[in-house]
Amino acid sequence: MGIKSNLTRNISLYALGFALALPLQAGALDFTPDPSRVLTDPSYLPMQGQVYGSTEYSFQRTEWDTDDNLGVQTKSNTNTASVIDQELEYGVTNDFTLRLTDSYEWLKANVSEPFSPSTDTHSYGFTDPSFGATWRVLDQQRFPFSWDLIGDYAPNLIDAKSASTEEDGTVARGGWTGTLGTALSYKTRDFTMYGDALATYQGNRKTFNETTHDSVTYDSSWEYQLALNTQTRLTDLFSVNLGVTQTFNNNDDANQVTTSGHTLDFTYEPGDTTDFNVALNYQLIPNTLAGALIYVHSFYDNDTSSVYSTSTKSNTTLKNESTDTFGAKLYYAFN
Repeated sequence: MGIKSNLTRNISLYALGFALALPLQAGALDFTPDPSRVLTDPSYLPMQGQVYGSTEYSFQRTEWDTDDNLGVQTKSNTNTASVIDQELEYGVTNDFTLRLTDSYEWLKANVSEPFSPSTDTHSYGFTDPSFGATWRVLDQQRFPFSWDLIGDYAPNLIDAKSASTEEDGTVARGGWTGTLGTALSYKTRDFTMYGDALATYQGNRKTFNETTHDSVTYDSSWEYQLALNTQTRLTDLFSVNLGVTQTFNNNDDANQVTTSGHTLDFTYEPGDTTDFNVALNYQLIPNTLAGALIYVHSFYDNDTSSVYSTSTKSNTTLKNESTDTFGAKLYYAFN
C-alpha cells in the first residue's frame, strides 16, 4: 500500500504542477484583470439579493493499516462512504454573504484481521449543520485583489455513536466547532488564483457505543488549514479547477470509560493531511446553472496513533492511509 500511495502522490504532484504552470504557458489565455463573478470560480460570492447553492454527491474510499503497540500489523481497514453535501448562500450585500451547509453520509467500515473473517459495520445520518458568513473587505472591482474574512460555526446537535456489528452508528462529530479565516484572490478573464488560511477550534467531543456502553471523550484542540485553488477558463463554457490543501492537526487528550467504570487516559495523535483536487466544470446556463466532475486524493502524511499512558498494550498506530474521492456537483444561482 505504501508503494501505491507514493506512486499516486508523485502522479498527483506532477499533474498539479503541470496544471498550475499551464496558464503561464498558454498564450491564448487572457490575463487581463477582470473582477466579474463566475459560477464555479473558487472566489465566487453571490451578489446582493442573490441565492447561491451547490449540491454534490461523492463516493469516498479510505484505506489504512493498523499496528499494535509492538509495531505488528493487526488489521487492514477499508471505509467506503456515499456523501451528499448541500450548501446554500445568500448575498446580504454584494460583499457580505450568509451561508448554511450540511451533509448526509452512508458509511461502511470493513476490518480484516489475520486468521479471522472480516467484519463490517455501518454508520449513517446527518452531520451537524454549519452556519457561516463571508465578508469581502476588499473587492477587486476597486482594489488590485480581493480580500475576504470568513467565519463558520457548527453546533453539537447530533449525538456521536460508534458503530458495532450489532448496532449502526452515526456520522456526527459529537462536539461543536468554530472556524475563522481569511482569503486572498486575484481574477483575470481566463484565470483565478484563490488562497485561504483557516483556523478551526474543535470543542470537546464525546462518542458512545450502544453495544458495549463504553464512551470516549476528547478534549478540545485546534486545526489549521492552508489552501491554494485555481480556475482556468478554457472557453466561455468549460473550465478546470485545481488546488492543494494542507491541514495541520494538533493532538487531543482523551479518556475511555468502560462499563465497569474503569478510565483509560490516552492521547490521540492525528497526522497532517494533504489534499489534491481537480474539477472539470461546464456552464449549462452561464452563471446560473453549472455542473462539475470532481476528484480528490488525500494523503495522511504522518501516522495516526492512540497512545495510552497506563496501558501501553492498548496502543495502536494507523499507517499508509489515503482517500480517493469521486464526485459530481451542481452549482446554481438565482435572484
